[in-house]
Amino acid sequence: MVCRFLVFRMADEKEILKFCIKEGFFLDRAMLEFFVGLGKDRVGEVIEEMKSLGVGEKILTLEVFDKYKNRLQVAGCRLQDDAVGKGGVEVLDYISSNSGKIEAGDFVSYFRARFDVLRDILIAKGLGDSFSSIRRIGNTSGVYSVIGMVYSKRITKNKNLLIEIEDLTGRTIVLVNRENRALFERAKSLLLDDVVLFRVSGSSKMLFASDFIYPDASLEKEKFGSKDEYVVFSSDFHVGSKNFLEGNLMRFISWLNGDVGDDRQRMLAKKVKYLILSGDNIEGVGVYPGQEKVLAIKGCRDQYNKLAGILGRIRKDVEIVICPGQHDAVWVGEPQPVIMAKWGGDLCEMKNLKMISNPGMIKIDGLNFLVYYGGSFNKFIDEIPSLRRSQVAGRRSQEGEGGRCPTRVVQEILKRRHLAPTYGNMDIVLNKDRDDLILRELPDIIVSGGQHRAEVKSYNNILMISGSCWQSVTPFEESIGSKPDPCKVPILNLKSREVKILDFSNEEIRWVKDDDLVCKLGVGNEDCH
Repeated sequence: MVCRFLVFRMADEKEILKFCIKEGFFLDRAMLEFFVGLGKDRVGEVIEEMKSLGVGEKILTLEVFDKYKNRLQVAGCRLQDDAVGKGGVEVLDYISSNSGKIEAGDFVSYFRARFDVLRDILIAKGLGDSFSSIRRIGNTSGVYSVIGMVYSKRITKNKNLLIEIEDLTGRTIVLVNRENRALFERAKSLLLDDVVLFRVSGSSKMLFASDFIYPDASLEKEKFGSKDEYVVFSSDFHVGSKNFLEGNLMRFISWLNGDVGDDRQRMLAKKVKYLILSGDNIEGVGVYPGQEKVLAIKGCRDQYNKLAGILGRIRKDVEIVICPGQHDAVWVGEPQPVIMAKWGGDLCEMKNLKMISNPGMIKIDGLNFLVYYGGSFNKFIDEIPSLRRSQVAGRRSQEGEGGRCPTRVVQEILKRRHLAPTYGNMDIVLNKDRDDLILRELPDIIVSGGQHRAEVKSYNNILMISGSCWQSVTPFEESIGSKPDPCKVPILNLKSREVKILDFSNEEIRWVKDDDLVCKLGVGNEDCH
């Protein structure tokens, strides 16, 4: 066994040395030992990041590595030993960059991996059915339960809904009769590439649906933290935009530091230990045509340095977690990696800040938080009739309530246990081995941004929190009738799971709705009241 271990170790050393020399770096003995401990896959990520930082030293020693390690992007801004386990925030999962050539077969593997995971989730629910594959359905009529992925759907001449589904054995047609009004309305919200269980009758020629079931996300009970501490949620700073509400944001920062607000607000601020920012931290550059007209700061690095200056004013016992969004200096397709040090600059030097991917999973005081910017939200709204009607109604109303519905979108995500089910509706960065947007492990809290509206709701014991924004109405939002609701900040008590919202849109800091805003999470899908 010892000899075999030594053989493996020597092989690893040779591979790592060969790889590093190919990339232009030589290693001393101590650095080689360190890299062997990291593992070959991790070394590739580290070297790639060191090259992106423009490291000039060609001989890597531990001293040289120590000089750059706080700026490396392998897990947030730092290596895993710095990003995980220190302080109260533990990074459970992050997505690194996917590299390599993508071939046609990789798409097959991608969809197969998704189908396998969601099928197993449905089977594990113990629905008491004898599941049938599509190939086993014969010409004789019968009653079946089939798990399939939605391949296409259309309305027939008779106004029925025709759904083509597929599994690993073949395809078939499922008809939803319009006379079954409740089922018909539900089925109109099915999305392409959804994986669901269909209860049907009929034969291989035509199946008739009596019901369908989503994988659905549900926790047996709510989980509570052990400490009387608070987590604050925000999003969409858009630093660098001419519409950036810097004065309002600085009022929020002053409140976090205990400098403004009434006695109760200041007392609450002292208990805030965590700040989670879920995307669009800067305005970015070249995100959409003509964006240069609305930029107050022209470059991404300068925008991030401005953000670092703002966040740097927060007291140092507050841990900050940042995930990227569509305006940040990362690729637009999801999943998105962490913001790289070559762009983040001063932001990545902050000791109380951790970068995570989008999506990313963290743990605070025993509670799992899924942080997701929400790049797929608008597509959900476009494709699901009830969400689309709510959007249109909100645009027509003067107040704009209901126009943005982030927690309702998150509920649809939780039903499907997938953040962006329809391939092609948004840019997806394909992983050959797995679908990174499946909700394998369920969070206690799911945090989102992107919709510029603060909301709090509960679904099956999972708390859904949407961050507001710090940007006034832009010309683009005005052109599409969008009405953001800026400067609202949800605040979660870890021990009680109570949520309050503070409004920083005026000189006086106000409680949203009333002084005792509590989200009653133990009763179904109650709104905050």
